[in-house]
Amino acid sequence: MDYTDSGLRAGFRRGLRVVWDAMRFRPLRHEPWPAPPMPSLRDHLEAYGGTRMGPADFDRCETDWYRMLDERNRMFDRYLLGMRCARHALFAGWILIFAAVGLLVWTVVS
Repeated sequence: MDYTDSGLRAGFRRGLRVVWDAMRFRPLRHEPWPAPPMPSLRDHLEAYGGTRMGPADFDRCETDWYRMLDERNRMFDRYLLGMRCARHALFAGWILIFAAVGLLVWTVVS
């Protein structure tokens, strides 16, 4: 499966959009995770021979299925990490802006 546009970068973009909408008091828009869907279990079993497969084929089928699930979970974790990074980057940006404005006001007043 190709998860090139569904990892950290996609999560970062989505996180920035969520925080930006929250700052403008807009409701949260539901956008699904931009990843390709998993094949159905039936289709996956049919690709390995369906009900006519032997024990070795079933073991390969099961190993491949769990490998796909692990890869999908790992990429989803990267997507969530990107969302968290966007939130922290925006908070850090706001802190720097407030610090710069505070410094400017302090230098003007004193």
